[in-house]
Amino acid sequence: MDALSRVLDLLHFDAVFYFATNFSAPWSIQVPSYKRVARFHYVTQGHCWVKADDMNEAKLLSVGDLIIIPHGVSHILSDQPNSESMPLDEAFAQANYQGEGIFQFGSETSQHDTQLVCGHFEFDENYRHPLVDYLPPYIIRNENDGANFSWMKDSLRFMAHVARSDQVGSTAIIKRLSEVIFIQSIRFWHQEQGKQAGFLAALNDPNISRGIEAFHNNYAAEWTVEKLAERACMSRSLFAEKFKQYLNLSPMQYVVNWRMQYACKMLSENKLSLDQVASTIGYESLASFSKAFKRTIGQNPGEYRKSRLLA
Repeated sequence: MDALSRVLDLLHFDAVFYFATNFSAPWSIQVPSYKRVARFHYVTQGHCWVKADDMNEAKLLSVGDLIIIPHGVSHILSDQPNSESMPLDEAFAQANYQGEGIFQFGSETSQHDTQLVCGHFEFDENYRHPLVDYLPPYIIRNENDGANFSWMKDSLRFMAHVARSDQVGSTAIIKRLSEVIFIQSIRFWHQEQGKQAGFLAALNDPNISRGIEAFHNNYAAEWTVEKLAERACMSRSLFAEKFKQYLNLSPMQYVVNWRMQYACKMLSENKLSLDQVASTIGYESLASFSKAFKRTIGQNPGEYRKSRLLA
């Protein structure tokens, strides 16, 4: 498994499909903030203005546009910019929407209605990683963008078709498609913007990526900066310098943070003793593991396990 897949696996990355819409003008709906999610809206008919809390101005989406709002912030979807909005729960009540079928808002329907496919990508709030932290306030893609992503149009349109159908397995299909679309969308965004920081930028560096992949393939090994640099075919100083430029972490900070995230996972599952957790992630003694865990997570391992079992 490659490093990106391992990160998404640890973060419990999972797509959740909300609904397909049919909005008749005038309409303006405020979507509330919600923990660690990346919301998405794909326009299949009409147009849609989007204004999020951390946007300077509303953005106009047209047919074929996909917007991803990575950090779960509140935002407004509307047929006109700066119009007064209705909370989503109130819109559900007014439309008598019960969570199944098309979310129809507005009494009159026409060929000019706005149709969207909406959902989110959820990350377990107990885990953190630079992959998510470095994402921008929003990413807008059109289905026709990028020759290397030409298949995206067919994928998005198939997702929209399935979302508006009432067939067995529709939700599962949408979830799988949207997960692929999300991953490819953020990869395209990094390439298009020429970003020189963040986890994907580090993976695009042929040398740094070798060090990262080597670590993720065996994160419990006795890693040092020298050993990681050797895998990257770089000097120790240059590897450490470039690594920090990408992730704003030293190589060993990244190593410790990743190991502690895995420790959190094992402690939450409550299958291994504290000694076993320590040895599994590469610590020879429980004392050194406990010290590193508390410094990183803010609790000792036993306290963390109890808090997770009571949650």
